[in-house]
Amino acid sequence: MGIGDRAYMRNQRPYREPISATAWTVGVLIAFFIINLIQESAGADLLSWAILSEAHPLVWQWFTHALLHDGFWHLLGNCLVLWWTGVIVEQTHGARAYFYVLVGGTLAGAVLWKLSGIGGGHPGSIIGISAGVYAMMLVALLDKLEHQITLLLFFFLPVTLRVRWMLLLTALFTLLGWIFAELPGRHDWAQWHAAWTDSIAHSAHLGGLVLGFFAWRTLNRTNQGPSYAQVQMPSAEAPSPSFEAPTEENSPRALTQTQARAELDGLLDKISDGGFGSLTPAEKRRLEDLSARLR
Repeated sequence: MGIGDRAYMRNQRPYREPISATAWTVGVLIAFFIINLIQESAGADLLSWAILSEAHPLVWQWFTHALLHDGFWHLLGNCLVLWWTGVIVEQTHGARAYFYVLVGGTLAGAVLWKLSGIGGGHPGSIIGISAGVYAMMLVALLDKLEHQITLLLFFFLPVTLRVRWMLLLTALFTLLGWIFAELPGRHDWAQWHAAWTDSIAHSAHLGGLVLGFFAWRTLNRTNQGPSYAQVQMPSAEAPSPSFEAPTEENSPRALTQTQARAELDGLLDKISDGGFGSLTPAEKRRLEDLSARLR
């Protein structure tokens, strides 16, 4: 690119990456936390409409309860995990899939939490986006099970372990908390009592994990569809896939510089709209060919 093509020589603003869906989500959560601080300081009632009540749940509360958090550490934990895993889901599957996973996990968690309290004598309420974060974590990490990560326990104690073990320990703690703490704590059972008490909605976390697992399977099955270059060879036996060799007509070398640039811009626009995961395998290969051609 010559100096005359640069943005500052054309009197145009340079291109800036749009704010990610993950950043928008974290910003909204922080904004609602600040509103909640104002509510508590002023003794006002600004956000009670968003809390999901077990006794009289309203339609919007199945979703809006995710906007509120029970204190700074609750908010910080959810935002840190969301910032880490949400970006991975966006880059792999696109912003639309990110929102589907986040909202779907939140709703699945709320539904399982409500079902867990049926017949109980202690109706309560729920807030927090933890179920959606748990779903996002599974979608982002289930194909990275052998990767190693370092966690800061209590923000100062580093612990390194494989993603596989982190997810297993998370799921185990969630299941045990649901069985031994939440379920007996919300019911007056004669034969089964809570082994410990906490304020964690383990059922909501469990619902998010279940939704995340099925979302991961669906998204990966979608991304592994056949490309336009895959053909079936006629045979008396089961057909096997093969790939057609590039011809002069569809090779990037047959394109003029302008045509190659226009096709590359179209692929980049698709990535901008739906993320890199929205490209088919053939489009990804085409992107590499065109990039090499114009380099």
